[in-house]
Amino acid sequence: MGTEFLLRGVGVVNATPTRADGSVDEAEYRRHVRFLADSGVGFIQPAAATGQALTLTEQEFAHILEWSVDEIGDRVAVTAYTGRDGTAETVRLTKMAKDIGCTYAYIIQPYFSRPDAEGLFRHYATVADAVDLPIVIYNNPDRAGVPVPIPVMVRLAERCPNIVGLKQSDLNAFADSYRALSPRLHVMPKSEKEAIFGLALGSRAILGFSGNVIPAELVQIHRLWEAGDHQGARDIYLRFLPVMNAVHIEPVPGAVKWMLNAMGWNFGAPRLPGHELSDAHAREVGAILAGVGKTPATSGSMTAVDTRASVATDVRYP
Repeated sequence: MGTEFLLRGVGVVNATPTRADGSVDEAEYRRHVRFLADSGVGFIQPAAATGQALTLTEQEFAHILEWSVDEIGDRVAVTAYTGRDGTAETVRLTKMAKDIGCTYAYIIQPYFSRPDAEGLFRHYATVADAVDLPIVIYNNPDRAGVPVPIPVMVRLAERCPNIVGLKQSDLNAFADSYRALSPRLHVMPKSEKEAIFGLALGSRAILGFSGNVIPAELVQIHRLWEAGDHQGARDIYLRFLPVMNAVHIEPVPGAVKWMLNAMGWNFGAPRLPGHELSDAHAREVGAILAGVGKTPATSGSMTAVDTRASVATDVRYP
C-alpha cells in the first residue's frame, strides 16, 4: 500500500519578494504567505519557478522554506521544489526540505543532461529510496528537454510507495497519464489555466502561478466545482482567465511581480535573467487587472466575485 496523496484544493507557486539591492525581503514574504493562507489556499510551493529557484543561493532557498513552515505551516502544506540536474543534489535538497518541515517534494526531471528512460527511472527511484517524504513527479519536458514517459511513471508507481503524484505539464499526455496512473498516483494538470480540465477528470489539487494575485478566486472555483456548481465555477474561471494568461505574457515571474507591485505589494524586480515588463505589456496587464477590479484598494477582496461557497470575503491586503 502506497503513501496517500493528501494535498487538496488550490496550490500556489509563490513568488519571492526582493529589495532594491536584490536581497530577499523576509517581512514581505511572510506577509504575502499569510495572505495566501487567509485566502484559503491548501498548499504553497516556495522558491520554485515563480520564486526563481535557480537564481537563489542554497542558503536563501533554505531560509524561504523555513519562513514558510514557520509562518503558515500549521495551516497550509509547504511543498518543496527540490529537483536538480544531479541525483545526489536532488537527494540532498529533498532531505534538507524534509528536515525543515516540508510535507511533499515536487521533483522535475534532470535538466540539461537529457537522461534516457532508464536514467529517469533510476533518478526518481534513488530519491524515493533515500528520503522518506511523499514525492510528486513534475514532468516538464519544455524545461528539462526530455519527457518522463508514462511507462517509466508506471514502473515508479509500482516500485516506490512514496511516489504519490504527478504534475503533468505535457497537456497532450494528461488524459493518458490519468488513465494509466490514477488512482495509484494523483495526477494534476500543468497549471490553473487547465483547472477545469483537471477537475473534470478527477484532480483534487491544482498548482499554479496566478494564485499569487487571485488566490481567493481560484479557491472559489475549486470549491464551487466540488460542491457541484459547475456553471458557477466556469463563470469565475472565465472571468479571471485573462489574469491566468497574463502571468506568461513574459517569462515568469515578470508579470506576477508586476501585478503584485501594482496591487500594493513590495515584490521588487525579478533577478536576472528575469526583468521588468516592457511598457506595452505593463499597460496590457494593468488593463487586465483593472478589468477584474484588482487595484491597491481591492487587491485582497473577493467582493467582486460570486461568494456562494464558504469563502472568506474580508481578506484585504496589503
